Amino acid sequence: MNQVAPPKTVLQTILEWSQTRPMWQRDALRRIVTTGTLDAAGISDVLALCKKEHGEPDVEIVAAALEAAHLPANPGNGAAIALASLSDILGVNQLAPKQTLPFEHHGLTIVYGPNGAGKSGYGRVLKRACGARKAGEIMPDAFAPPAGGKATANFTVLRDGIAQPVLPWVDDSIPHPVLSAVSVFDRDCGAVHIQDKTEVAFRPFGLDIPDDLAAACTELKSRLQTEENQLKALRNPVFEKPTWGPTTAVGRIMSGLKHNTKLEPLAALASMSDAEQARLQQLAEDLAKSPVEAAAEQRQFADGVAKVLRFLKKVEEAFSNEALEALKALAVDARLKRTAATVAAEVAFRDAALPGVGAEVWRTLWEAARHYSDHIEHQFPPSAGETCVLCHQELTAEAETRVRGFEDFVRDDTDKQAGAAEASYAAAFSEFKNRRLDIRLIGEVRRRIAIQQPRLARNILRFMAAADLRRQQCLRDLPSDGAMALSPALQLPDVDLTAFENDVRAYSLQLEAAADVNGRKILQAEYDDLRDRATAIELHEIAATEVERLVKLERVAKCLAQTATAAITKLGNQLADEIITPRMRDRFQAEIVRLAAERVRVEIVRSGGQYGSPNYQIRLFANAKTKLHLVLSEGEQTCVALAAFLTELATATHKSALIFDDPVTSLDHRWRRKVAQRLVEEAKERQIIVFTHDLVFVNDLNDSAQRQAIPSKLANLSRGPDGTGIVGDGLPWDHAGVKARIDRLEKDQRAAKVLYDANDEDAYRSAALRIYGFMRATWERALEEIVFAGVLIRHRDYIDTKNLKKVSALAEADAESFRAAFKKCSDIIEAHDPSRVRNEEPPAPAEIQQDIADLKDWTEALRARQKAIV
Repeated sequence: MNQVAPPKTVLQTILEWSQTRPMWQRDALRRIVTTGTLDAAGISDVLALCKKEHGEPDVEIVAAALEAAHLPANPGNGAAIALASLSDILGVNQLAPKQTLPFEHHGLTIVYGPNGAGKSGYGRVLKRACGARKAGEIMPDAFAPPAGGKATANFTVLRDGIAQPVLPWVDDSIPHPVLSAVSVFDRDCGAVHIQDKTEVAFRPFGLDIPDDLAAACTELKSRLQTEENQLKALRNPVFEKPTWGPTTAVGRIMSGLKHNTKLEPLAALASMSDAEQARLQQLAEDLAKSPVEAAAEQRQFADGVAKVLRFLKKVEEAFSNEALEALKALAVDARLKRTAATVAAEVAFRDAALPGVGAEVWRTLWEAARHYSDHIEHQFPPSAGETCVLCHQELTAEAETRVRGFEDFVRDDTDKQAGAAEASYAAAFSEFKNRRLDIRLIGEVRRRIAIQQPRLARNILRFMAAADLRRQQCLRDLPSDGAMALSPALQLPDVDLTAFENDVRAYSLQLEAAADVNGRKILQAEYDDLRDRATAIELHEIAATEVERLVKLERVAKCLAQTATAAITKLGNQLADEIITPRMRDRFQAEIVRLAAERVRVEIVRSGGQYGSPNYQIRLFANAKTKLHLVLSEGEQTCVALAAFLTELATATHKSALIFDDPVTSLDHRWRRKVAQRLVEEAKERQIIVFTHDLVFVNDLNDSAQRQAIPSKLANLSRGPDGTGIVGDGLPWDHAGVKARIDRLEKDQRAAKVLYDANDEDAYRSAALRIYGFMRATWERALEEIVFAGVLIRHRDYIDTKNLKKVSALAEADAESFRAAFKKCSDIIEAHDPSRVRNEEPPAPAEIQQDIADLKDWTEALRARQKAIV
């Protein structure tokens, strides 16, 4: 037979709903479930996570979604988790170490502790471990912080009555997978039900969770709207009165900025070449002139550029490799031919008596002699027997032979070739040497070129410098016979010069056209575009700031869209409608009657609701518009909260332990006994643990447990040398019953005997007097507790008449024994100032032991007789 799956709990429904929500909402839900309503710091964290989810950089917080591990444990249908003990607490306030607080497994445990005894420390550990709705923070001892920085403790638990291994607990934000099945109620829980729109459900605390999430969304919305307004106010005023043209490339970018605008194109526009900057300057000047005049200037400039190009081409031709090599060839040819002629002369004049024969000077002399001979009509050179015009002597046959050799040399072709080659080289060298490479010849035009085309102007200079270097290298190497070592020739920037010339001429045409309106618009548009680009660097900074602002606005807008509470309201309504059934409303009414009879007339009704709040409230029968917390007393409000708490628990599928931390702090005597009776009644179904500092409430709980035969345990907390939270069995002496006091007296007697045996007279005397003081108080307590059978109890607000007949068990002998024992105690203790001459010894240990035994026997005998009375 298939088992029917149990219905989903409130928190399981919320967890399932959260799976489709933004991660920041899932983190907020985790915080709300584990620690309660978000405080200002929690709201700030969630807001940071929301922004991070939409692209906010540098957010170090990491979202942690609500998971099943954060939900209270559910042991299963009919199962139960009970606490056996809480021990070894470390790092909590000033709680003393090595303490063990035991609990009654199957009934009621009452833990009494006055203010400052450590009760709140134990309560806070239980609330943190069990995942109470508002567990609060655990503060360590400032003088002895825990080694690991977190509070720790050990729990022993029972699952369905079976002891489990010890559960070590460390304080963190995740509910313990076993301990969180235990529910905790305290004064903060009452505030959840009464003041926070008075939801009914408390554990698993569900109906207020949508409300808390909606409240967080509302606070986020408020903060985001404030931030949005601040961001809108930060818009640069330049966007109201733009300094850029709307149709320029820069203007189109600046006018169309969005959160996703890429600014690389604007950065590229900000990078202007020298030519573009010169163009901007030129346009600014020319648009301020007459178009015709500006066009004429540009044509003149274009002619100058053409002249420069022609000049450079001549330079290129003159200092080309071919031209320089040709000059070098002429120099080499002249030297070679002169060498050949010199060799021929050396052969012809090898017998000459005088040096230099055949040299240039000698040739001049020879040709002068020829000219002279022609003038006097004398044969030259003369024959043998004729007179020589040079030596004025008749020539001998030998001299004639020499003269004829001279003439043959002069008329030889080798010498003529050498002369001709030297003449050609001399003419070419003269022309080369006199060629001017003065940049000033083109200086003015080049300077104008440099304004618009600096790179082209630099290339012209480099070309001229390279040509001049080749000239110097050529002059250096012409006298040598080897090859010339020339630097590579730079390429003439003729293409760029021609293009620039064409651009200038085209611009002149544009200027001519600018005399027309449409033509001027074209140039004006170009000028505007360049002008805006010249300011693009500054505008890029403005644009970057604006895009960053728009990114933040876009992020805020996306976050604002996710703060809508419609889906949360729908969830709250769904939970309320599914949980607040007619059966549950009837159960709530029954709980109110059990706790407050007819004095608190309230009901659960559906109301309008808003945001994520469940649409059910607790309201007065008499006046539905009245706020409960303004009309009901604190005691009545707590009754309502307890009724809501117990109503929700009645629908739970398990019967795990309930812990009540000072549930009657604000109750008066009219409600205290009703609450005690209701808690004891609930102890029949599950383990109930009550922490309280109200002794009357302790008595009400204890009496009710005894009447209903519910197993109960009493424990007390006190302060000692080691700290607070010292665990004691039963109640403290002042509030302990007769039986507990007799046990204490017997222990004190044994301790006093040790002092007596050690002959420590002063210490023993003090111990003995103290014992008799406590014994006297115990005899007094016996009157109230035993003799009057609880009919009359000091500070109790009622008389228990059902035990009145048991008072008749007191006999005359009982009264006499009481009187004698009470008198002995009074005489021994130092209740009055004794006579200075009296110095009586205190009773011996055996006598004290007997007096305690007499007290014990007296109480047991009287109780036995009372039990016999029916």
